[in-house]
Amino acid sequence: MKNIGLILKNARENKGYTQKQVMAMTGINSKSLSGYENNVAEPDLFTFAKLIQLYDLSADDVLEIKNSGIDISKLQKELQMISLFRTLDTSHQEDILIILDAFNKKKR
Repeated sequence: MKNIGLILKNARENKGYTQKQVMAMTGINSKSLSGYENNVAEPDLFTFAKLIQLYDLSADDVLEIKNSGIDISKLQKELQMISLFRTLDTSHQEDILIILDAFNKKKR
């Protein structure tokens, strides 16, 4: 995992904020903010969310959470197809399956 304290400190400095300004904007006390930036302490989720929002950071980037490779657009289309499929009577469901099978065979 990345050095979260260094990331927070660099982000604060890149925004041109002093620790005092960040404390005034977030309500975080000086000991805590200094502890976060020096990796002596870790912010709770609420505080972490405040800081990354203030600094315009992505939690995924800071925490090195990788994209799972799931195509959300494709997933939404699949869910829409399933929803529509369920509204059809059995005969039409069979017709759709035949069409999909034909498309799949043609693709190979």
